[in-house]
Amino acid sequence: MPAWDEARVHAATKQLRLASDPRRIRHGHGLRMGQGPGSSLEFHDYRQYVMGDDLRMIDWGVYARSDQLVLRRHRQEISPRIEVILDASASMRLDEKKWSLAAGICALFLELAIHDGAQPILWICQDQAKRCTVKHWHSDLHQAQANGNLGLRCQLNNLHPGSERIIISDGLYPDAGNQFIRRIGAGSGRISFIQVLLESERNPNYNGHVRLLDVEGGERNLLLDEQALAEYRSRFARLQAAWQQSLNGRGAGLIHCDAELDLSASIRDLLKAGIVTPGAGS
Repeated sequence: MPAWDEARVHAATKQLRLASDPRRIRHGHGLRMGQGPGSSLEFHDYRQYVMGDDLRMIDWGVYARSDQLVLRRHRQEISPRIEVILDASASMRLDEKKWSLAAGICALFLELAIHDGAQPILWICQDQAKRCTVKHWHSDLHQAQANGNLGLRCQLNNLHPGSERIIISDGLYPDAGNQFIRRIGAGSGRISFIQVLLESERNPNYNGHVRLLDVEGGERNLLLDEQALAEYRSRFARLQAAWQQSLNGRGAGLIHCDAELDLSASIRDLLKAGIVTPGAGS
């Protein structure tokens, strides 16, 4: 049985395309204007400087006027590299629907990138990061299992400079936010974080005293009572705020997808966020 609904993914690729600048270079045969800093003289936008950014891109005139460090970004007149980073930690398999949806969203972006000539790379993050090329991503994604302890915390080496990076994860990491985005975002173009969560993870309910095993810690038992739930909701709110803040100015930001719903519902979320747009066949 496939890990995702391949028929739905295939149908969606005929109705969607990756969001891009409507102005095409030359005849626009699969080429898009990159989202990261490039050699083009065409100004794109500003964003706030974060640690690790290229100092050569700082607009010192803005700094002189406002004491604010911002980057002046230009369009790349090339077909940009797309890198999809899939969290394969154990929490992603908490429910089969969650992993299936995450894999389906991953497959959707890879297929759209291929159709757009964008040279996609898939990173599957367990305890190590596995780099999957266009030739092998389909079989590698089918064989992937969410059983890692590190997930997004594993070492990601040789990310392509200037690439657009799409992260698919539940985002349930205590060290979320600036630390991770600084590491994963150095030298990148647009970053989009697609958060796949169960309702019980967003808003757990109290149903009596239950002992839960931490699926990634392995040995820690948690007592689920009213106080624990209140603390969890408070930590979850801080976690979400940290992701939002760290992604500010980086692209589409944090995009929420409900793991209990199907790929069609997630596609509506992606359209609303502007990371995909209706294609010519829609």
